[in-house]
Amino acid sequence: MTDLPSDEEVEVSPGLIVQRRSVLAGLGGIIMAGIPGTSAIAQLAGGGPYAEFLESANAMAQRSVGDTAAAGQDRYLRSLAALASGLREVPDPVSWNNTNQGETRESYQIGFTPGGDPFTVLQWRLEPGAKCIPHAHTYGNVVSVGLEGMVRVSNYEVVGEPDYASADSFQARQTVEQILQPGSVNLVSLHRNYIHGFVAGPDGARGLDITTRLRPKPAHSTPYLDVAMANGLGQTFDASWIFRD
Repeated sequence: MTDLPSDEEVEVSPGLIVQRRSVLAGLGGIIMAGIPGTSAIAQLAGGGPYAEFLESANAMAQRSVGDTAAAGQDRYLRSLAALASGLREVPDPVSWNNTNQGETRESYQIGFTPGGDPFTVLQWRLEPGAKCIPHAHTYGNVVSVGLEGMVRVSNYEVVGEPDYASADSFQARQTVEQILQPGSVNLVSLHRNYIHGFVAGPDGARGLDITTRLRPKPAHSTPYLDVAMANGLGQTFDASWIFRD
């Protein structure tokens, strides 16, 4: 185990920064190395279904995360999603953090939830009608899980290979339009559906992003997608990247 500075900032998902003090409080002041055992997980998560999820998911992830091909990521994400889809009760974050991915800083917030290795678990909440601006995941895949309320999830891909450093316009298409509600999941691979954005329903929404980093963090900041002229599911449209951070 390693003691860490309590005021350190940590990027736990592209463009999302949390204070290490949230991590430390959530983990009882320590970071556990390797796959936590049953008793350690029960202590971190308070026991119950979430602790059982962590025990199964950490072991599964350790076995299969190394296959980074498209088919390998699909298998990994679907296996993780099958375990996560039954979650309803999840420990509350020690603190909520504002992000730069909402239309206002307060409308979309995240908090660290004890996870493990190799994935990170973030809990998010959206105010009624609030948006999480579509953004690309460039170095990790994601399983999004609905916990409360309803949120519309839209996924996109670039036609051809994405160039995140380019200021030129390009062709993109919408690949998924989905309502995420308690127990449903949305999958983001580095090979498909790797841009996603949320719009909460009238009662707001809460859920998890289970993120697994597979590549080194790139030099560029988070690429946001300008989708003002999207033509509908499966149709191509002109797009460009916007860098806000």
